[in-house]
Amino acid sequence: MNQLIKAERTGSPDEFSQRLGISRRQLYTYIENIRDMGADICYSKNRRTFYFCNGHEVEISYSFKIISKELSKTINGGFFQNFLQCAFFLHRTKLIW
Repeated sequence: MNQLIKAERTGSPDEFSQRLGISRRQLYTYIENIRDMGADICYSKNRRTFYFCNGHEVEISYSFKIISKELSKTINGGFFQNFLQCAFFLHRTKLIW
C-alpha cells in the first residue's frame, strides 16, 4: 500500500482496493488510520491515484520473537491497541509496505 501510494500508482479507489484484496470501505478505513498517524494522503481525480500530499511517508517495522508455549497462552489473541495493525492480521490483507 505504501509503495503504491509513494509511487503514485494506486489507480482509482476501486482499483486500489481490488489490488490489495480488500473492500473499498476497508481501504478508506486504512487510509484514515494512516492519516491519524500524521501522513496526509490525498487523491487526484485527474491522475487517478492516491499520493502523500504533505511529503511525509509511512515507515513500518516489525520483529519476530520465539516465545514459549506457556507465555503464548498469556497473550490476548494477538490484538493490538492500534486498529490498523489488528486489521492487517484479522483480514489477512496482502499489503506492500
